[in-house]
Amino acid sequence: MSSNVRFILVGKTGAGKSATGNFILRRSAFVCRNIPGSFIQEAEAHSVQLDNRIVTVVDTPGLFDTKGCLFRTLTSVQSSLDFVKPGPYCFLLVIKVGKLTDIEHYTAELLKIMFGPNVLEQTIIVFTHEDDAALSGKNIEDLVNDLYGNESVKSLLDECGRRYITLNNYEFNEELRRDKLQKVIMMADTLAINWKGYCEESFNVYRRVLQKHAENWKGEHLTAEQVRIIKEEQKQEERKYTIFSNVAGAMVGAGIGVLGVATYAVGPVAVGALTAAIPVIAKHFK
Repeated sequence: MSSNVRFILVGKTGAGKSATGNFILRRSAFVCRNIPGSFIQEAEAHSVQLDNRIVTVVDTPGLFDTKGCLFRTLTSVQSSLDFVKPGPYCFLLVIKVGKLTDIEHYTAELLKIMFGPNVLEQTIIVFTHEDDAALSGKNIEDLVNDLYGNESVKSLLDECGRRYITLNNYEFNEELRRDKLQKVIMMADTLAINWKGYCEESFNVYRRVLQKHAENWKGEHLTAEQVRIIKEEQKQEERKYTIFSNVAGAMVGAGIGVLGVATYAVGPVAVGALTAAIPVIAKHFK
């Protein structure tokens, strides 16, 4: 388990991302922007030492801000990894309590095209404005169970392993604040135990495909079909890279220059490896 803890805050504008970051850092590091149309344009990181551990929190631009370009926002959110790689790290998907709708499910799909299909395995949902639930006379657990009846919400919670925490970011009771903070750090530690590692090459695939679509994109949001196409292209490009890496490794092992620039071994094994590699590379790199 890593001695450091790294969180990346994601979610739509107004959900309480910056306030959640300040809650974790136990200070006002991020500026909370509650003014309509106000948003941060770049990822921003701050750290604090808690119980001999360094906790890093990265705040990101809010999704679906009407004054921001979606692809520029996605690129800025992707850049959050520069603060925490090679990890381990986890995402905190921040949602205002009682407002879990299809938009949050769509947010999850955007996370997948930014960080890969398994991103929700490293995600914890943070329900903010816990105090609003109390004012409505409902227990927060009851509200979550009610939301679970919505199919898209159920899918999101299931994909996140039903990992969630509820926060009142303006809680003044120090004992309650510490209990909540310890809980979310324990969740992060559990995820770190099963950490599968950070792959720069895969991340570059996701970034390149997004940039390609950004050049021809028009509109305020991506349709479900556009998201599907992007995910499929990313899957294909990642598969190409995996195949090339495997073939290249076999060729190097056989003593063959991968690009044909240097052939430093000649023999049946080398010739056989090269013969097998050529059609594989040609097929997947047309």
